[in-house]
Amino acid sequence: MDYKNLGKTGVKVSPLCLGTMQFGWSAEEPLAHKILSAACEAGINFIDTADVYSRWVPGNPGGVAEQIIGRWMKSAGIPREKLVIATKVRGKNGRWPQR
Repeated sequence: MDYKNLGKTGVKVSPLCLGTMQFGWSAEEPLAHKILSAACEAGINFIDTADVYSRWVPGNPGGVAEQIIGRWMKSAGIPREKLVIATKVRGKNGRWPQR
């Protein structure tokens, strides 16, 4: 894998980023774990997520993808410093007033 510098941070990321929007609704947790493991084995260390993912699915509170990623990391023994996890900072993610 030909890792790239993430700006001037000194952090190296894979040129491919794994998107996790499907995790927890159209890709249930066992499949998500297989996808994460395959990506990691292929050298992908860059994961994209957002707590607003899957909130549009009835009964889904959002934040499910992050929980799945965390449980996978724990079960697979992946240290936090081995991954770059990107998220979004804009979007309705609760019942509180949005500004």
